[in-house]
Amino acid sequence: MQITNCLIIRRTFFVKITAAVLIFLLSLLVLPFCTGGDQSVYRKIYAGLPDFSLTQGFSFYSQNILSREFVHYFLSWVASRLIGKDLFISFSNAILAYVTMSLFLKWKASITIAFMLLLTNFYFLVLYFAAERLKFGFIFLVLSMIYIDRFKQFYVLAVLALVSHASVLIVYVSTLFKVFVGQISKLFRTGKVSKLSLLVIPFLIIPLLLVKSQIISKFLIYYTGGKLLDLGRISVFLLLALLYSKKRSETIILFIPIVIAAFLLGGFRVNMFGYFLFLYYGLQFRGGWNFGVLATSVYFAYSSTILLINIIQHGDGSFPGLEISLIGALLP
Repeated sequence: MQITNCLIIRRTFFVKITAAVLIFLLSLLVLPFCTGGDQSVYRKIYAGLPDFSLTQGFSFYSQNILSREFVHYFLSWVASRLIGKDLFISFSNAILAYVTMSLFLKWKASITIAFMLLLTNFYFLVLYFAAERLKFGFIFLVLSMIYIDRFKQFYVLAVLALVSHASVLIVYVSTLFKVFVGQISKLFRTGKVSKLSLLVIPFLIIPLLLVKSQIISKFLIYYTGGKLLDLGRISVFLLLALLYSKKRSETIILFIPIVIAAFLLGGFRVNMFGYFLFLYYGLQFRGGWNFGVLATSVYFAYSSTILLINIIQHGDGSFPGLEISLIGALLP
């Protein structure tokens, strides 16, 4: 039994390392072409950071990027003194691939399906090559989901995710909304609530206060008052999730905050989080070998092809002369 467990651990580690290496090599090939759009700003900042101290650099960073994601800034400030930007982002993409593969395997995904998603999925390619700041928020978000059953680790990683990019709040709100509804239901059934849930509340307020200004500013920037197309996409992900969910009421509760966010904000991030919530259910059904995962994978693989063509030809995945399927805005 012990030998079998060791073999399984080694095989799993090999799979995750292989995914990281493949994404690292892909990044090294594609990133030199990423010179337009937001990447032109990121490159300018990265090139200038070695001339500044840590505090001065943050002012330079904030003035140029109009944002205050400290984790992205700090990692860029350190890396800019050691390696080139493309190498730094390639390493970051490799880490993203490693932790995401870990999460997909935890969700019982087929190794083949997991590799296919990491290498061809539109949302992943946007994280690799366009949404640079969101990438770091997503890394910590994925790590927090891996350790969701360990409160201390989950909490620390969730705080790091929030200070990396405030948009990941959508996922945590969905998770907490499910817990809240569950506690309300328990209160009506038994007249009691979990003591742990009461203790958790103060710990939830702290990270929200840390990113309050970012949340408000991003809401004002992205508020649209409702987008039917975005609501349509989220609805598709919800229906697919319900198709493979064993607890459909729980699935609907998890999607409620995301549907509201799609109505108010719309855009790439909300759609991405809705898609990954669908994957949580889809990958657990036959390891992802099912209609929902395969159909969306084909669709997003096509979108990824157009994205890569745009990057190679124009230096920017959202080059306005070409349509990106039906997806909409790409950049953060």
